[in-house]
Amino acid sequence: MPPHTTARSRLVDRHPTPHTGVAPALLMAVLGFLLFSGWMYAPQWERAFRSDGSPVSWLSSALLLALSITALRMVGDRALPRRLGAWLALSFFVLALDEQFMLHELWKFRCHEWTDACRWAPVREAPMLAVAVVGLLTMAWLHRALLHTGTRALLWAGLAVGWLAIGVDQWPEVQARWPSLPELPALLATLEEGLEVVAEALVLGALLRQPGLR
Repeated sequence: MPPHTTARSRLVDRHPTPHTGVAPALLMAVLGFLLFSGWMYAPQWERAFRSDGSPVSWLSSALLLALSITALRMVGDRALPRRLGAWLALSFFVLALDEQFMLHELWKFRCHEWTDACRWAPVREAPMLAVAVVGLLTMAWLHRALLHTGTRALLWAGLAVGWLAIGVDQWPEVQARWPSLPELPALLATLEEGLEVVAEALVLGALLRQPGLR
């Protein structure tokens, strides 16, 4: 083998081919899970989405944990910078704990026992508002590390759906301050947890689509 060929084979491809088939497969699996959950609970299909021990709530925790583990794996594959990968792993792990043990609900409904500041809605809703703001900053950081337009599109689609889910969660607080605003459609309120799951699946699909640089 010529020397120049050997040297070239050792070069790291800065723009390797993305894993294009993973994200569609993941999204189909998640949507299938949501439909199957609703069918299993029919005719009271809402229980699959709204109860604390619902299968959709379990899936959300599982996806968040998968996101955390995937971020660590991507650091090892040099698909993400170390600091970004560590931040994503920690953040998604904390969100998985929150989802499973309802930590932000505990703060929202019990923080008035610990501080008088909880008489203000922004204090009660601080965890959810922080997720929205920190999530935007984190996605902007992650955007710079992703190599392909399609991967970035999945990332921002996930953020948009996640913001929609947060908006659904926060709408009752907003409407309480401005009663003239319309009420949230019952179907949208019921599907809030499903929106969170779709958002998590889109972001996980974006991470899995990113190739390593080994």
